[in-house]
Amino acid sequence: MATHSWTWLIQQLTLVTHSVQLILKSFRIFTWVQDKFARDRKDDSTKEKPSLPPNGLQHNINMPTTGDEAMKRLLACKGKDPYSILGVTPTCTDDDIKRYYKRQAFLVHPDKNNQPGAEEAFKILVHAFDMIGEPGRRAAYDRGVVESAQVVQAWSELTELLQKLQAKVEAAANTIRCSSCGLRHRRVKVDRPSYAARNCVTCKIHHAAREGDIWAEAKVFGFLWHYYACMEGAVYDITEWAGCQKDSLKHLRQIPIMCSTELL
Repeated sequence: MATHSWTWLIQQLTLVTHSVQLILKSFRIFTWVQDKFARDRKDDSTKEKPSLPPNGLQHNINMPTTGDEAMKRLLACKGKDPYSILGVTPTCTDDDIKRYYKRQAFLVHPDKNNQPGAEEAFKILVHAFDMIGEPGRRAAYDRGVVESAQVVQAWSELTELLQKLQAKVEAAANTIRCSSCGLRHRRVKVDRPSYAARNCVTCKIHHAAREGDIWAEAKVFGFLWHYYACMEGAVYDITEWAGCQKDSLKHLRQIPIMCSTELL
């Protein structure tokens, strides 16, 4: 009887052990699947997704009154959301969006504004308005539907236009309008302070220059002349512009230190 009981106990222990092993195996499989699923989800979540910058303004801006004000504001909007570009808050009314868009679009419209970059500034406003100007599109943007091809495409175009505007304005800032040919010539900033700008061949030092001064300096033993100007507190090489002013600037080669004239 004791032997039978012991045999039965061994059998039960064997069954229990086998059951525990099955449970542990199942648990390990479950854990492996769970971990893999979690890793896959983590990998998916860390994949680069297109994202839009957060809406930022706390109050609607004061409406620009001139084209210059509107252009400067838009130039500072690089990387911002369509609400900020239009100058309104995310909680503004649809009428506010339309009103701010129409007024600024009028100020920077290429037919009304002749400043460099006006066309890009106008397109920036149009693209921003296209993203949130209609209630349905505005709701889609507010829900953060960054996976939407239309939203992502619109945002890419808007960013590209902002970059073009900035490049065009920067290019215009480094050119001089020429009254002789009607074009704009490149100016190159040189590493000279205005208080030591003009190279004096007599005393071999650099003299100070005043705002608006233009002077000539000889290079390569006098065979090559460069023209410089003091503008906006900095010194620029304006040789390209001076090439169109041959008659009016001839005297600068004889008296490069004494002459002062005004640039447009």
